[in-house]
Amino acid sequence: MPYRFALASVLKLRESLEEILLRRLEQTQLEIAHTLQLLEGLQAHILSTMLSRQSDLAAGTAGADLHFGESVLRQLRSDRQELEEKLAQLRARRRQQLHDYEDARNKRQVLKDLRDRQRSEYENRVAHREQQMADDSFLARKGRG
Repeated sequence: MPYRFALASVLKLRESLEEILLRRLEQTQLEIAHTLQLLEGLQAHILSTMLSRQSDLAAGTAGADLHFGESVLRQLRSDRQELEEKLAQLRARRRQQLHDYEDARNKRQVLKDLRDRQRSEYENRVAHREQQMADDSFLARKGRG
């Protein structure tokens, strides 16, 4: 009779949960990378706007245009602040998800180790019984002969 782990369904559940948590963690990491990319692009746009404003000042641009440029710059900085806050939230979520994933992985590993240990003990008992049967058979044949 082959080995059957009594907690196989629990182990399967733990493996599924670990996989789900890993996918969530990976998704959050992708969101972080995307947000960082947006921040980088926004920062480049802010610098470009500031340089354009500097040249507008040097060229003697009208006050209304300067005022418009300043309001654009304010909006860009506000957008950057929002992205930085989103990034902080995403990083906090990633830390929590990493903790949850590691916890699930550890719980799954405990069950897997238990299964492996029990399987090894089972196989040792089976091998011992088979050896005992072979010894008994040998002794029975020797006793008849």
